[in-house]
Amino acid sequence: MLMSIVVFVLLFSSCMANKVADSLIQKSCKNISDSIIVFTVPHFEYDCIATLKKNPESQKARNIDDLIMVGMNNAVSYLTTVKRIVEKIIKERKYKSSLSKNSLEECLKLYSKSAHMLTSGLNYLKKGNFDKASLEINDADQAPIFCELKFNGDNKQISPVKKENNLLLTMIYIPYVFMLERHYNV
Repeated sequence: MLMSIVVFVLLFSSCMANKVADSLIQKSCKNISDSIIVFTVPHFEYDCIATLKKNPESQKARNIDDLIMVGMNNAVSYLTTVKRIVEKIIKERKYKSSLSKNSLEECLKLYSKSAHMLTSGLNYLKKGNFDKASLEINDADQAPIFCELKFNGDNKQISPVKKENNLLLTMIYIPYVFMLERHYNV
């Protein structure tokens, strides 16, 4: 009997914690989706909610600082994923022209630079230095932006990672805009 009560209390607590985290994610993503920075990003609010909920760590989130950490970890992880996709495209020669290959190689350089910025930003966050973290994260958006410009500029190439770059941009903006909101609402 006692064991049943303990199990019930644990399950009930877990369900309540999930509801608190889900509510925090929904409310926070809705609040930042009106930001001028992400106003033009398609499906920002939906992607914000979906990517945060997908990470099991988000269920432990109790405040905006927790969501910032989850968002940063998501951005770092997804940047690594996109980088691997581009490396695979180059390795398997799945690009349309030598111009596309050159653009993809430039994208890899941009991703490496952004990965360094995100990692540095994450380290500043862990130390509680939100100002330096936001400076690093702010510049990390250059990889998906300039990678797409390499394809959509004069050469009229089609980016094989357009969808991934769009989501990466969103994932970088999530912790950045959360930090801005935190700074101005504290």
